[in-house]
Amino acid sequence: MGVIVGGVAEEVPGLTIRSWLDPQGLRLTEPDREPRSADSWIHSIVLHTTRGIPGGTDLRRQRIMTGVDSHSEVDHKAEVMTGWAEDHICASAHFVIDFDGSIACVADLLTETTYHAGNRMVNHQSIGIEMYQGNEAELFEGQLDAAVRLVDFLTRRFGIQRQFHWPYRNQAVARLVEGGSSVVGVYGHREVSDDRGEGDPGDAIFERLLQAGYERYDFDKQEDIAVWKARQAELNQQLGISLGVDGVPGVQTVIALIQAGRPHGLWTPRPGD
Repeated sequence: MGVIVGGVAEEVPGLTIRSWLDPQGLRLTEPDREPRSADSWIHSIVLHTTRGIPGGTDLRRQRIMTGVDSHSEVDHKAEVMTGWAEDHICASAHFVIDFDGSIACVADLLTETTYHAGNRMVNHQSIGIEMYQGNEAELFEGQLDAAVRLVDFLTRRFGIQRQFHWPYRNQAVARLVEGGSSVVGVYGHREVSDDRGEGDPGDAIFERLLQAGYERYDFDKQEDIAVWKARQAELNQQLGISLGVDGVPGVQTVIALIQAGRPHGLWTPRPGD
C-alpha cells in the first residue's frame, strides 16, 4: 500500500493508502489523466472538496464531524471515481480521501498530470487532493487529519515548503491565474478559480495546517516572496554561496537548506522528517 511515484509504491506511515497496484485498487482513467512533462517542477499541492460547500448557490456552512465515519458501507472513493469517469469532462485529482480517512492514490504523482485546478499550468506543477464531502456539507476530523499527514509526506517527498495562502478573499490569486510558477506551497482550488467558492476546500483544513506549524502568507501581497528573499540572502551569508535571491524556494534553495542542516530542505519541520 502507498502512493505511486514514478511507477514505484512508497509507503506513508500512519495512513491507509491503496493504489491501483494493490488488489481492488482504483485507477484514474483516460482522458482524466495525461503524461506530466518530464521537466515539470512539482512545487504545489492543491486541496479540494468534492461538493465545494459553501459555494455557488449552496451557502451552508461546512460541518466538521468528530472522529471518522467508519460505519458507512459505501466506498465514496469509488463513487467519486465513477463520477469523474462518467461526466464527459476532464476532472480528476491524484488522491481521494474518504470519510474514514482512507485514501485512494489514483494517478502517478511524478509522471501524470490530473485535471483538478482548472488551470493547465497549475495542473502540470501540482498534486491534487480531493476530500469527499457529504450531502450535508460534512467533513470528518479524521479525514482532515489524514489530509494533513498526506501533505506532510508530499511536502517532504517533493521538497515543497510548508506554507499556504491566507486569507481567502472570494477571488483567485493573480499569481496562480498567471500559472503559479512563483507559488510554492499549499493552496485551495478556490485560490485558482473565481467560481469555486469558499468551500473548495473551506477554512478547516487550513486551520489544521496552521496548527501543524505550516506558515501562512498572503500570496497576493507576495508576503512569501519577501520572506524567502531574506532567507535566501541569509543562506548565502551563512554558507558562502551565490544562491539566487528571487524569493522562490526552488530546488537550489532546498539544497542550500539541506546544507544548512534543515532536514529535507524544509524550513518548517514535521513529525516523520
